[in-house]
Amino acid sequence: MNILLLCDRKSSYDDVQMSVAVQDAFQRSGHEVHQIVLNREEFSPCVGCFGCWLKTPGVCAITNDAANGIAAKAISSDAIVLLSEITYGGFSADVKAYLDRSVQNILPLFTMYKGEMHHPMRYERFPIWIAVGYGDVSDAEKQTFTLLADRNALNMRPERYLSLAVRNCEDFSTQAERMLQVLEVSA
Repeated sequence: MNILLLCDRKSSYDDVQMSVAVQDAFQRSGHEVHQIVLNREEFSPCVGCFGCWLKTPGVCAITNDAANGIAAKAISSDAIVLLSEITYGGFSADVKAYLDRSVQNILPLFTMYKGEMHHPMRYERFPIWIAVGYGDVSDAEKQTFTLLADRNALNMRPERYLSLAVRNCEDFSTQAERMLQVLEVSA
C-alpha cells in the first residue's frame, strides 16, 4: 500500500522521533511510505478566495508553494497519515496550515451525509485517513484531538479512518497494531 505520511517538524526531532516510529511500523508491514515534513512557514495561508472550488476546480489558486503538489500526492495515495503534536487539543500549526489549504479536495456544494450537512466528495474515493496526535497532554486534550480528527475524516469520507492520541514513541508502539489493522481491513 502506498502511504503518504504528513508530519509536523517537531515529530522528527531527535528527542521525539515520532515520525521514525510511525514510518518504521508501516515499512515493517511491507507498506511503501513517502514522508513529507510540513512547515507552515513554507505555505501561504488560505485566503478564502474559493478559487480551488470555482476558478481552478481541485487546484488551489495559490501556486507559489507546495500545497497543490502535496494535495495531488494525498489524493493518489492509498492512505494519508497525519502526524501532529497535539496543541491545545488540535493539530499543530504545521499540520493545520496544510489542512486549511486542502479544501480543494472537496466540492463547494452541500449535501446531507450521515444526518448532517457536509460538502460532497470531489473524487470517487478519498484515501484511508489516519491521524496520530502525540504529546504529553491531558486526557481532555487527547479526546478533543481525536474528536477533531474524526470530524475532519467525516468531511473527507475515507473508506476507513482512525484517530489516535499517544504521549510518546513507547505509547505509540502499543497502538501501532490498531493503525495497521485499519489498512489491512480495506486491502
